[in-house]
Amino acid sequence: MLDDLRNSDKIVRAKATDRLIKTGTRAVPYLLPLLDDEDWVIRYRSLEALSGIRDTGTIDAIIKKTDDPKDHVRYMAAKALCAMNDERVINILAKMLSDDHSYTRKIAAGGIAVSGDSSSETLLQNALVRETEPDVRACLEDALCRMKK
Repeated sequence: MLDDLRNSDKIVRAKATDRLIKTGTRAVPYLLPLLDDEDWVIRYRSLEALSGIRDTGTIDAIIKKTDDPKDHVRYMAAKALCAMNDERVINILAKMLSDDHSYTRKIAAGGIAVSGDSSSETLLQNALVRETEPDVRACLEDALCRMKK
């Protein structure tokens, strides 16, 4: 199953990721070492699987990937942290509101909104003030609206 993550066929990789998610926490010890793989696709798929498994014991390992040089890995790390719905990730997601990749900023905004942490409203407002991308601005505005409900 892990070998399929290295397959050149994107569909094979996606199916392998789905199988790992279905395996649940038993897959975690095999996925964590892959977070440091030299191939960004492997790091990405490992994070994707961890996102689906939602084991809060992996949060620290996922946080380390929020500084990955590859933007796809960073946004999947943000997505994985959002899936954890754990108060420990708010500060990390707040930092990711300044990521140079717009999709990462959008995911971080959504994750902060889902957290329900009302003290994070200021973080989102500050990000909205400095944000120039229309799509990200829309996500930030949506996140602020969701937090006010």
